[in-house]
Amino acid sequence: MLGSTVYGFENDLTSIVALLQQLGYDVLNSHAGTIKASPKLSNIDNCLRAVRECDLFLGIIRPYFGTGNIGDKNITFEEIKLAAMLKKPCWFLVHHDVDVMRRFLRKLTPKDASLKLLDVVDIGIDRNLDYRSVEIYDYVLQRDVPVANRTGNWVQEFYKPEEYMTFITTQFADTDFVKDILKSREVDHEK
Repeated sequence: MLGSTVYGFENDLTSIVALLQQLGYDVLNSHAGTIKASPKLSNIDNCLRAVRECDLFLGIIRPYFGTGNIGDKNITFEEIKLAAMLKKPCWFLVHHDVDVMRRFLRKLTPKDASLKLLDVVDIGIDRNLDYRSVEIYDYVLQRDVPVANRTGNWVQEFYKPEEYMTFITTQFADTDFVKDILKSREVDHEK
């Protein structure tokens, strides 16, 4: 499954889906129309059902948080959390601007150590550079887990399409590599 980050990224998603299909994968993606959309389910429930159905998950963290927000829930973030909870093999890409924003926000610390930055400063929400994307990035990086205990937290930064295309090709072109990952997952589930 290719995560549901869509708006302002449509052409990129079309290219990524085409590449994965050329490599022999059946790609579940909302923008591509390859997710079964039950009229009885909400958009978020349809997307989460696709996460449950998929064997592999490719998530993309972009500075645009999206319009797929239902209350406090963001479809892309909910997909990522469910894929992690289900221990799906996951790969992640992060846009350069999210990484820059994350490093900048880490430099800003309140003088009172008991406070969090967002308790002191109202950053506001910008559709094109949304600080909430940093929350997704931190989650995928497993920021709250000691470094020595982190696994599956590789997040490949990209700025230009050729950078994410290189990463995707490297990860998915070698089908034996992917099959080995799926086999080891099956063995882990049997334990």
